[in-house]
Amino acid sequence: MSKENLYIGWDIGAAHTKITILLNNKDTVKCSIISCELWKSLSRLKDIIEGVNDMYKKKFQIINLISMSAEMCDVFSSRKEGVKSVLSLFERKGFINHIYSKDIGISKFNGFKQYASLASTNWMAIPDYLKGMEKNVIAIDIGSTTTDIVLIKNHKCINKRHDDFSGLHTNELLYTGALRTPIYSVISSIILNKRIYNVIPENFSTMSDIYRLLSIIRNKSDYTSTADGRSKSKKDTLQRISRIFGFDFTKVNNDIIIKLSRKIMAAHLDQISYTIKGHIKNHFSGTRDLRVVGMGVGAILIDILSKKNNWKYLSLNQYINVKYDKRHYEPSDLAPSFLLSLLLKKYYE
Repeated sequence: MSKENLYIGWDIGAAHTKITILLNNKDTVKCSIISCELWKSLSRLKDIIEGVNDMYKKKFQIINLISMSAEMCDVFSSRKEGVKSVLSLFERKGFINHIYSKDIGISKFNGFKQYASLASTNWMAIPDYLKGMEKNVIAIDIGSTTTDIVLIKNHKCINKRHDDFSGLHTNELLYTGALRTPIYSVISSIILNKRIYNVIPENFSTMSDIYRLLSIIRNKSDYTSTADGRSKSKKDTLQRISRIFGFDFTKVNNDIIIKLSRKIMAAHLDQISYTIKGHIKNHFSGTRDLRVVGMGVGAILIDILSKKNNWKYLSLNQYINVKYDKRHYEPSDLAPSFLLSLLLKKYYE
């Protein structure tokens, strides 16, 4: 008896690997985000790939669709070497492997040599899936470290980005996220009660501390390590934030730290909002049916901005209604991986 197909969407980053597993006969997904710091070793990623596949190979025909942004990790001498090294870990008999590239979309793994077209293509799964669902869309994926802005006009992706360099140039890629981004990259000084608080440009604290303290990001989605390796308790969070201002946390300055954190959040929202408004002005001026779709661990930030600016908003979870195991991550938290699994199933149907 032939095995049932099991579709797995892989989004392999330098710090985390994101996996979505979709059964052929069910519209239920299992989403996982696994810490995997490639700058330390590739062995952890190899173990993850083999572990996931070994778990399901007896019952299912495993079909992988691979995308990545990990090739930019400084453990590799070039992006080409990074792509080749990551792909080599999937070279194993027993699974069917596909890669997701900017030029072809889904293609067979065997014989693939166009390594440049696979570099940093994970974001492209978003327009590929959404462009058939609505005419005009701005989809914003705020992850742990970056923000991807996807532009769909008249059912076509109009992004000019083809790599990270061009993405940064066109403001379709922002190197700011909801978790790993250092606070000093968001703001350098704050005025509070007529007093200036300068931010130390050191990795003492990240935006995850701000959003954790203000109860913005859900605990389940707060998946990155802290800057000092200590816990995510309120006390340790307050200590990390106070450190960037050059003072120690005490109960006396608790309220000050919270007020400073709100100002940091406001600056971060302004930074992201400014870029989104620029894209709306340049590409969707006068468009009445524009839909804003938020995704990523920072999707709540897009919800907040949409309410403030009267944008028509839906989260990816609302936009694509699928069942998922609530003990794990939401599909929106790992949008490219999730959408790759859906695209892969559609490819086989």
